[in-house]
Amino acid sequence: MVKRLLSITIVAFMALVSVQAQQLQRDPARASFRSAQHALTSTKKAASLEGTTTFGYATGDAWGGLGIGATGTAFDVAIFIPGGALTGATVQGVNIPVLDTKMTNVTAWVRSELGGTNLGEGTKTGPFVSNQYLAVPLDEAVEIPESGVYVGYSFVCSITYPIAYDYYSGLVPNSMYLQYNGSGWGDYSDQFPPLALQAFLAGIELPDYSIDIVSVGQSAQVANSSYSIPVSFNSNSAKSISSLDIDVTVDGKTESQHVKLSSPVDAGIMQSGSFKLNGTSPDKVGRFDLTFAVKKVNDVDYDDEATGNGVLKNLTRLVARRTVIEEFTGTGCGWCPRGWAGMEYMKETYPENFIGIAFHKYNSTDPMYYAPYPTLGMTGAPACVIDRKEEADPYYGNTDEILGIETDFERLNAEAPEVDVEVNAQWNEDETSVDITTDVEFLITPGKVSLVYVLTADSLKGTTTAWRQSNYYASNYTKEQLAGSYILEEFGQGGAYGSSSVYLTFNDAVISSSYNANGVNQGQSLSSADGYEAGSTYSASYTVAGPTKTTVKSALRKDLVTAIVLVVDDTTGEILNAGKVRVSEPTAVKSVSTDNQATPTARYNAAGMRLATPQRGLNLIRMSDGSVRKVLVK
Repeated sequence: MVKRLLSITIVAFMALVSVQAQQLQRDPARASFRSAQHALTSTKKAASLEGTTTFGYATGDAWGGLGIGATGTAFDVAIFIPGGALTGATVQGVNIPVLDTKMTNVTAWVRSELGGTNLGEGTKTGPFVSNQYLAVPLDEAVEIPESGVYVGYSFVCSITYPIAYDYYSGLVPNSMYLQYNGSGWGDYSDQFPPLALQAFLAGIELPDYSIDIVSVGQSAQVANSSYSIPVSFNSNSAKSISSLDIDVTVDGKTESQHVKLSSPVDAGIMQSGSFKLNGTSPDKVGRFDLTFAVKKVNDVDYDDEATGNGVLKNLTRLVARRTVIEEFTGTGCGWCPRGWAGMEYMKETYPENFIGIAFHKYNSTDPMYYAPYPTLGMTGAPACVIDRKEEADPYYGNTDEILGIETDFERLNAEAPEVDVEVNAQWNEDETSVDITTDVEFLITPGKVSLVYVLTADSLKGTTTAWRQSNYYASNYTKEQLAGSYILEEFGQGGAYGSSSVYLTFNDAVISSSYNANGVNQGQSLSSADGYEAGSTYSASYTVAGPTKTTVKSALRKDLVTAIVLVVDDTTGEILNAGKVRVSEPTAVKSVSTDNQATPTARYNAAGMRLATPQRGLNLIRMSDGSVRKVLVK
């Protein structure tokens, strides 16, 4: 997963890009808070208090709901506002995000300790307006001390998942404190994205310019060619920002760049901006650290520290990337039809560059349930990870837009990969397992990498009730309400799939892999220490057992099975590139007509190193028909 450092003058924190899904309990040993999807409206009506600035950790418009699955529960909810740059400012009120229109005993408050007395409070009575903010002024403003304050609200719920959180945001310290029925406060910032709760602040004195680098990307290209490094930052400035002057150092050489922002950043707290650093990469293959420092803002000397570090990767050549989307799903997941729809769209639209892997692990009654596949950090369904870099919704992506997953895919698929992957695969003679061979060409000297092998199947379907996909859309939306959303509208009431459970044809479903019963990959692992460098090729063979579940075997078409090889960076966990191929007939069948015509195409030693000529010992010979022969040379 991708990690990015969000640093502001108020507090520094880590954010892990993620999408939380619904109705799957997180950490039952800590508490029974669960999340459920609410309508993901793209805009919220913002409430305000005159003369104040809003402060909060949520950055998006889409809300999910938290709760314990029961009505009549008394909740206390809070965020923490550190002192630092906000010391001396005052909390004037609380902006409460409303999911529960009939909640009662609503009290907003400020405390120095979570279990302490209210330093200031305000109350409201309903009914309230759903999916909108409710501004609650305090009866007495509270000054923020150097030690900071907790800002929150208390209420009794009338729905099962009443607490709004930022559905598409990452994990942020200080952003979620909860308790229910007086059970004791817990910090859930490491389990869920930030609460949508905000505070109204006054008396904030900001410097003219104060910026903090949030994230720095990387760029891959051939040597001595143009690079472009994306950078994002936060501004806590009294003035807007339109340009930056930056010193950039690569491979010991420093140059100055004047960057005009494509969109000026407004004045205020936690305003976000972005730009790109552009230049020419060094004239040799390898990895190069890029460092930079902001020297001027709006042509004014900037004396505070605003620095960042990125990476340039110079490759031996450029090849196509095949981007992998691994989806967490299941027939018992009522919101998973949108994951099915998103994956179908990607499969149809990007047949060459998209590799779909749908692992059914939500409910064990699923005919395609496959326990060994790791959940990759996802805590609910539907959800997906893209190249194991970013977690996203498999339909809305990280943009909260119809088929926003396409935007995320195109952005990540545009990155030049560090390896090229070729795959061949055949059923064994009795069609109980698949023999996979792969060539991995390193376009830059590798770190430690592992090969993961996966078998997926298309056109899986059945006629028993276990094959029916649960569908919550039919009871929550009509087809007309979902109009314009690719395929998904058909799951609304009145659509082709508009019932509470529907028969679907499932594609890209995992049926086997190199993961063992404990979720540990059994594929090969190697690194530069094994003699591999830029330009070298590693050849490997692996046999993946066929499916053993009767439900899968009875639905399986052997000609619609795909073998996939993932090259995973063991340090970052990211997929560097991948390859896929339809599994062909057994070699014994093919050899009847083609074996006499097969010719050698490549030779490797037992370690997978490509050979120019035969060498003593075991030689692996790749044939033109995709088979591999083992020859002992004396």
